[in-house]
Amino acid sequence: MTDQTGLNVAIADGIATVTICQPERKNALTKPMWGTLANIAEKLSDDLDLRCIVIRGGEGAGFGAGADIHEFVRERAGFDKARDYGLLHAEALQAIQNCIHPVIAAIDGPCMGASFVLASACDLRIAADNAKFAVPPMKLGATLGYPELEIMLDLLGEAALFEILLEGQMFDAERAREIGFVARHVPIADFDAEIDKTAHRIAGGAPITQRLHKKMINRLRQGGAIDAREFDEGYRAFDSADFKEGYTAFLEKRKAVFTGK
Repeated sequence: MTDQTGLNVAIADGIATVTICQPERKNALTKPMWGTLANIAEKLSDDLDLRCIVIRGGEGAGFGAGADIHEFVRERAGFDKARDYGLLHAEALQAIQNCIHPVIAAIDGPCMGASFVLASACDLRIAADNAKFAVPPMKLGATLGYPELEIMLDLLGEAALFEILLEGQMFDAERAREIGFVARHVPIADFDAEIDKTAHRIAGGAPITQRLHKKMINRLRQGGAIDAREFDEGYRAFDSADFKEGYTAFLEKRKAVFTGK
């Protein structure tokens, strides 16, 4: 079901699909959407029956045209409004990064501005070959905030980020792969099947393993020394029922059935 903010959540086979549905605005993201995205990410993170989350655009309108410019005067004109909007935006991005489950951005068509930043907060990005990318705040006289820049800098590095922001040019899926933004791109005819296969591959893995790897990678991004408690967490999975099931299934030459315990 699609809520009043234009976001749909559907769950099947341990996979939650969050679909952005605002086709009349090319799936541009509104201020209410950011608040709803934060709530959705937090609730899905609490659902231990889940194994994977997919964020995608719906109704043939692409992943998203960025922030909804039609609300800029009402919601972002002036320092105070822009800061309040930015804090809400940052909260949603942080909720996606902090979600314990792996999150895939399934990108087809336009992926611009704020939609590009949203995809940057996900753990894995897969694009269709019709995807187009750009982050052009320089054409609006706007800026990204530190939270957005931090996510993008960590993902892309300084050279690629400067190129994207200072030139504001549109680029294709192959260029997105070259700079490390997307893991791979596939023909649009194969896109839905590729996303489905990828989500099920992730969902088929041991959930404790998937969650710990995401948590530890995010911790390493923060920098600083790893303390003894954090170091030990890297080996907790070896006490789990899933580890026993994994090596037993391997020895018995059968598919493992993981429970997350």
